[in-house]
Amino acid sequence: MKTLLRIDSSLRLKNSYSRSAGDNFVQAWKELNPGGSVNIREVGTSLIPHLEQEVLGAFYAAGDNSDRLQLSDRLIAELFGCDEILITVPMYNFGIPSSLKAYFDLVLRTGKTFRYQEDEAIGLLQNKKAYILSTMGELQSDMPNLVETHLQQMLNFIGIKEIYCYLLDGTEDKAYVQQQLNHQKELFTNILNK
Repeated sequence: MKTLLRIDSSLRLKNSYSRSAGDNFVQAWKELNPGGSVNIREVGTSLIPHLEQEVLGAFYAAGDNSDRLQLSDRLIAELFGCDEILITVPMYNFGIPSSLKAYFDLVLRTGKTFRYQEDEAIGLLQNKKAYILSTMGELQSDMPNLVETHLQQMLNFIGIKEIYCYLLDGTEDKAYVQQQLNHQKELFTNILNK
């Protein structure tokens, strides 16, 4: 039985195109995995604290059993406990939301999600798939999608190499984006069948 970890990062609960795309994805995923479970990690509207010196220091303190690491440990356990990861993410000011960056600051931990071997970083989250559903207001230009690039780099660093990206751009045009949302289920079914 597969487990999907869904990470939502939009500040909006209503009228969020990234959340709508995520709902479409989960529907297609559930049809292909009828016995599977979906765990949701909300980082857009639930507080994920930004990394502080105390917590960073605890990352490197051997045997630190303080409360400072509880959230980080819980987030990392969720990643290890799933088979596939879905990240829904709007582009804010040419990048990922700060809450999603705060999430990754807590899960990219040496000895937990990666380790060094002869000065080379080795990701410890092997054999997992990740899906990135990003949204942006303008139509994609020739410029690289900075949201996807950033997320792919962090996921690769912790060992996740099989990553599929879907961009829902042009969200300023409501008619255009609704047409795209209507065709997503078939698209996601094709992606999931790979």
